[in-house]
Amino acid sequence: MKLLITESEHFSSKAIADLQQHFEVRIENIQTREELLLKSADCEVIFIRLGFNIDQEVIQNAKNLKYILTATTGLDHIDVAYFESQGGQVISLKNEVDFLGTIPSTAEHTWGLLLALLRKIPFGFEHVKQGDWNRNSFKGNNLKGKKIGILGLGRVGKQVAHFAEAFGMEVGFFDTVSIPSNYKQHNTAADLFQWADIISIHIPLTPENVGFVNKKLFQNSKPLFIINTSRGAVWDENDMASLLKEGKLVGLATDVITDELESQNRKNNPLIALANQHYNVIVTPHIAGATFESMAMTEAFIAQKFLQQHKNKI
Repeated sequence: MKLLITESEHFSSKAIADLQQHFEVRIENIQTREELLLKSADCEVIFIRLGFNIDQEVIQNAKNLKYILTATTGLDHIDVAYFESQGGQVISLKNEVDFLGTIPSTAEHTWGLLLALLRKIPFGFEHVKQGDWNRNSFKGNNLKGKKIGILGLGRVGKQVAHFAEAFGMEVGFFDTVSIPSNYKQHNTAADLFQWADIISIHIPLTPENVGFVNKKLFQNSKPLFIINTSRGAVWDENDMASLLKEGKLVGLATDVITDELESQNRKNNPLIALANQHYNVIVTPHIAGATFESMAMTEAFIAQKFLQQHKNKI
C-alpha cells in the first residue's frame, strides 16, 4: 500500500520508521492543492496535518484512498461524513483522552495568548521596534485575583484551569456534563459569562456548537477578555467584532478563525480587520498544537494507532 505524508517538515522520524516497515511511504512537503491532487491520486493512505482541506474533490480524485491519518482532535479539515460514506476511515486523536492528557501545547499557547493580551506584549514590542519607549501606553492587568471562566472543562480546559491556580486566579467553568471538580461549576454558559473577568474557550466543534459563543452570552456580563484555541466556528466572529467595537470585549485573542485555510476568508475576516485597526486583538495562525515535541509525539501515536487497526483488519 502507498502511504503519502503530505507535510513532512520536521515530521516524526519514529512515525516514518514505523510506517516504512509496512508501507511504501512517500515523504512530501506539498505546497499547493494541485500538487496534493496529483500526488495523492494513487495512494491508499494519506497522513495530513492542517495545511489542506480534504474535501470531496480530493477524496474522489484519490480513487484508492482507504485511510486518512491526522494527528488532531478536530476534524473540520476533513469531509469525514463523505469519506466514511465511501468506505474510508479517519484515524485521529479524537477521544484519546489518556494520551492527550500528556500533551500540554494547546494549554500552554492559551496561557501565552492570555498573558500577551492582558499585558499588551505584542503591541509594546511593536512600539519598541519603532524606536519608542512609552511604558504608560501599555499598562495592563494583573491575573492574580481575576475570575477565569473555562468554557468546556475537558482535557485542555483542565490544564488551563491548573495554570490559573498557579497565578492565584478564581476558576469557574461550564460544561454540558457534570464534572467532579473543586472549581466553581455554573449551570449555564450565560451564568459563567456573567461571573467571569476572562473567558477561555475549549469546546469541540460539533453541529450544536457552531456559533455557540454569541452576543446573547454577553447580555449581563462585565467587559471581558476572551481567548479561543478551539475552532473558529464555535463563536460568531461578527458578533465578537461588534462586541469589541462596543467595549463589551476589552480584548480578544484567538488561534483559529472560520475557514482559515481560504485566503479570501482571511482577507475578509472581521477579527483580523480589527487587529489591523489597532484594537486589542491578537490572532495567531493555528499554532497552539505546533510544537516540535507535541507534533512528534502525536504523529508517532497516530502511526501506531493506524498500524494496530490495520493489522486487526488483515
